Amino acid sequence: MGYTIFPNLLAMVLSVNVLINSGFLKWIVSILFNTISLPIELISLIATKPISGSAALALLNTIFNKYGVDSFYSLLASTIQGCTDTTFYVIALYYGSVGIKKTRYALFNSLFGDVVGILTSILLCYLWLK
Repeated sequence: MGYTIFPNLLAMVLSVNVLINSGFLKWIVSILFNTISLPIELISLIATKPISGSAALALLNTIFNKYGVDSFYSLLASTIQGCTDTTFYVIALYYGSVGIKKTRYALFNSLFGDVVGILTSILLCYLWLK
């Protein structure tokens, strides 16, 4: 069982490290930060959540420490954290472990669900909390 999961897990960890260390993630976050009036930590959480759940939890902790646990941004970040999933982790690890090769529709639908969850979280938090 472990020998079938290891290559997918290794590729996932390697790709996350390349994405973070290359500066591409910071570039995307800076573009979104300039167009949307949300804190940069929240945009980083949105960009990181589909890739890595533990990195998203670390960013959520950063938001809690910076703004306080009862602030609007902390509640919004918690809602986003609960409404989205680690899409690329699930596809890489779980689909790879059972041998599913054609993940095109699953990837599109999962990312679409993440976008809908993020937009719905932002809308509902602005309507009810702000």
